[in-house]
Amino acid sequence: VGEIQQFKDKYRFNQNLRDYLRRIKRKTALLIAVSCQLGAVAADVEEAIHKKLYRFGYYVGMSYQIIDDILDFTGTEKELGKPAGGDLLQGNITAPALFAMENEAARKEIEKVHANSSKADIERIISLIKQTGAIEKSLALSDLYLEKALSILEELPANKAGKALRDIARNIGRRKF
Repeated sequence: VGEIQQFKDKYRFNQNLRDYLRRIKRKTALLIAVSCQLGAVAADVEEAIHKKLYRFGYYVGMSYQIIDDILDFTGTEKELGKPAGGDLLQGNITAPALFAMENEAARKEIEKVHANSSKADIERIISLIKQTGAIEKSLALSDLYLEKALSILEELPANKAGKALRDIARNIGRRKF
């Protein structure tokens, strides 16, 4: 559903953060949430624990997707395996673009993007997005979700699995590709 909505939202520059969060929830977070929950359900762990693992996965999934969207503006083609700015070029309006569009001058430039925008135009817009503080705002949003995920782990029994989940969550927030 999230992928379908992303397709419908291509080049729709008037969307807001709530639209974006709903889309990444459906695109990424719910998949990771169910994946985290599934092992506990299969192991017949009490319902309260597998519900917490679901919430943990949801928050990690939200953070993961936000970081992925940030990397589209901060990573290199070699790191990403695709050109930087590819999401924007394809019309996918992500958190960094949304935050950047709070600046009127940046909004006007971002709204000019289309499928045939040149590499030079995309590079210029990426630079502009970085200058607005949008990357930092996006990182802060990702960190909020990571903190929620880590706080849920505090509610679970201390064991090797909890440590592994904590390490995974922390690595998501620091990943570079």
